[in-house]
Amino acid sequence: MLTTLATIAPVFLMIAAGFGARRLNIMPAGSGDLLTRFVTWIALPALMFHIIATTDWAALWDTDFVIATLLGGLIVFGLGMAIGRMRGLPIADIAVDGLNASYSNAAYIGLPLYMLALGPKSAPYVIIAATLMLMLLFLMAVAAIELGHHRDQGVLHALGKALLGVARNPIISVSIVAAIWWVAGIPLPAFFEQFTHLLGASASPTALVAIGLFLAERPLAEAAHNRFVLMLTATKLLIHPLITAVIAYGLLGMSGLSAIMAVAIAALPTGTGPFMVAGFYARDGKVTSGTILVTTIVSAVTLSFLLAFLAN
Repeated sequence: MLTTLATIAPVFLMIAAGFGARRLNIMPAGSGDLLTRFVTWIALPALMFHIIATTDWAALWDTDFVIATLLGGLIVFGLGMAIGRMRGLPIADIAVDGLNASYSNAAYIGLPLYMLALGPKSAPYVIIAATLMLMLLFLMAVAAIELGHHRDQGVLHALGKALLGVARNPIISVSIVAAIWWVAGIPLPAFFEQFTHLLGASASPTALVAIGLFLAERPLAEAAHNRFVLMLTATKLLIHPLITAVIAYGLLGMSGLSAIMAVAIAALPTGTGPFMVAGFYARDGKVTSGTILVTTIVSAVTLSFLLAFLAN
């Protein structure tokens, strides 16, 4: 475990650097939001375009991995919604709790973490999971929120709104363009491949620092004493990987790197996506920010145990 912890330590040190910079007022309030916009709109799309357009997906695609990842996420999304129902929330808010329990921080933490711990061969799995889970879970959450807002206009109207919102996401739209480029079989020009490689390389460290800045502006003590935050944290860090492991190893009979990656991605802390959704739709953000904070901190320990176990 100590070896694994040492391997992934740089990831959490970059988060700590952002946290310390904000607490020492080296970085001003709101700087995390600006860095997040840079990552979301510029650096991460460049990284995803480079990986998707240059990876041999025909040789890599693993249907069992996709099934295990999506099915595990859907089940835990439902568990998160059940926790939201326990809180007495309306449908628009329980959808956010569904994301809190199931939305793994694959792009910002999973990508740099597993490239360090498991090597570059892990990156395509993370990209597949990040893209598919973003599309599926966000579609479900946004559809539920829109349904709650527009019940009188029907489910089709809500789904249309959700599809439009997902299509406008820069990570999704760039991923679709990159996939089309790959299917067309057109090699990337050398200058553009270098451009996306260099710009994309800034995504992971910048995102990790941004998470630290984000966490520094949220009170840990309040979050740690909220029983619903603790329930969502346990669901995300323990139940999500456990359910995914049962699906991968027990139901599908998977083995090797694809099975390890399915479980490892499920074990990641909650990403910032649910908080962005909650803020955009003016939903309850206190439990969401608390869940992101607590899962990110606790995952330093749980991921060390998991990676040490999976490596044996």
